[in-house]
Amino acid sequence: MVTDLCDNAVKFDGKAEVTVVEQTRTVVIIFEDDGRGTPHEPRERVLEPFFKSDQSRAGGGFGLGLSIFADIINSHQGTLELRQGILRGLRVVVTIPK
Repeated sequence: MVTDLCDNAVKFDGKAEVTVVEQTRTVVIIFEDDGRGTPHEPRERVLEPFFKSDQSRAGGGFGLGLSIFADIINSHQGTLELRQGILRGLRVVVTIPK
C-alpha cells in the first residue's frame, strides 16, 4: 500500500512525502503529494471502486487502488482520510491501531 501510494504520487504528481508517527495506540502514516489535488466534492468518492476524478483519467488505471487500500485498512480497524494538502495536492492520512 505504501509503495503504491508513493509510486502513484510520483507518477502523476512528481513528488511524494511520507511521514510515519508512532503514537501510544496507533501508527499514523501521512502521504502528501504536490499535484493538483482532488476537488472536495468527489474526494470521498475516489474510495469507491472504479471511480476516477477527471484529473486522474489521463493517467490510466481502473480506479481501484484507493478502494482496495480503504478495504485493507478497514479490515485492520484503521481509518483512511483524504484531505487537502497543506500547500496543494492531496494528503492521505492512514491511522492503524497497534
